[in-house]
Amino acid sequence: MSSPFPEPRRTLITAGMIAFAGSVALAQDAVTLNVWSDTPRLPTFQAYDDSHDGVTLNVTTVSPGDLLAKLQLAMQAGSEMPDVIFMSDIAFTAQLSTRTSNYLMDLTDLVPAATLAEFYPNANTPCIINGRLLCLRNDLAHMIVWYDAPKMEELGQAVPTTWEEFAALGAVLGPQGFILGSAVEPFPLLSYLISGGCPIAIPVEGAEDTLRIDLTDPTCIKAAQMVDEMVANGSLTKTGPFDPDFVAQATGGMLPLVIGPTWFGEYVIKPTYAFAPGILGAALPLVWEGQEQPLTWSWGGGTFGGWKDTAHPEETLDLLIWAATDVGNQTTAVTLPAHAPSAEAWGARLKADEYYANADVFDIEVAAAAFSSPAYVSLRFSVPDAVSKTLSAAISGGGSAVDALPALQEELINQAQLNRYTVQ
Repeated sequence: MSSPFPEPRRTLITAGMIAFAGSVALAQDAVTLNVWSDTPRLPTFQAYDDSHDGVTLNVTTVSPGDLLAKLQLAMQAGSEMPDVIFMSDIAFTAQLSTRTSNYLMDLTDLVPAATLAEFYPNANTPCIINGRLLCLRNDLAHMIVWYDAPKMEELGQAVPTTWEEFAALGAVLGPQGFILGSAVEPFPLLSYLISGGCPIAIPVEGAEDTLRIDLTDPTCIKAAQMVDEMVANGSLTKTGPFDPDFVAQATGGMLPLVIGPTWFGEYVIKPTYAFAPGILGAALPLVWEGQEQPLTWSWGGGTFGGWKDTAHPEETLDLLIWAATDVGNQTTAVTLPAHAPSAEAWGARLKADEYYANADVFDIEVAAAAFSSPAYVSLRFSVPDAVSKTLSAAISGGGSAVDALPALQEELINQAQLNRYTVQ
């Protein structure tokens, strides 16, 4: 899963060639850590370098799409390794903790329990592989409800609180030309399916490298039926949220409501869909009737990891913890921090932003974090890619989501077994 934010053309600064300017005056015996970062995280590493006299950072800027291959090549070649990396894709954690690509430091007994308790529920689940904590989460990206408040009022419609109400809203608005989201973008599709607990490659507790994959489960079929109904009435489109046709409908006032991640408001709806100030509101994730509480998928959320063979384990650990939990640093973070005290400080800016229709957007995002799915984990293969290959392709071609579930199950099982998982 690549970063949701546009990445500038790749810039590579060879480790050892250049350090942050503030490091020049450090004593010769200062510890040097090599860091591989994406562009948005550069200010984090700059701030650490500036505030830690005993450590200097040599930073290499690597495109998220190049990180895994570049690191695997470095390990094979035995060349200079980064002590710390930023991973924009949660799959990298599993892919960098195999026998052949065994890079990540085990943090299980190193990060204080009190520090881990400060993260939002399930925030660090993508960092846990077979019971071992291998990274720390930087930001959250769980799905919530975004809506056009004046448009919903004009249409005489209430913001739904259940998936049944969401489907009913589509039945009313779809025939009028309004849309409520995409039926082919993998992450929204996954959010629809997982919302009722559909077992899509869910780790089996207590059984290493074991996944439950059962797309015949009623929760999967119910969600797929909803998708089929909404595609039929036009309220879920066969275009992705960044496709020109979808954007044209959104900018044209035909998107009264959409399910999207926490970063969608600031980085998609405001700049791309061009919602004017005072329009955009947020609401909690939807729940199925009879379900005890919502279950929401995520679309992103990066992590910090360290090299297990670093020559400077104490300093590496300190940088990892600081980057993920320093309140002063995270206050200016790009997206909602996974660390609750940092998020509270970060949220002050959102609360003061008069762009939003309701003043409690940040409070909604925080409350929704409690419903983040524990099934949002790091695997050695891509579940979104499997969804795109089967469900998305079927829907785009005029087929049925329900009818495509067996193909998705087969693809997931094949990928799991190819990547040495046991399937239940």
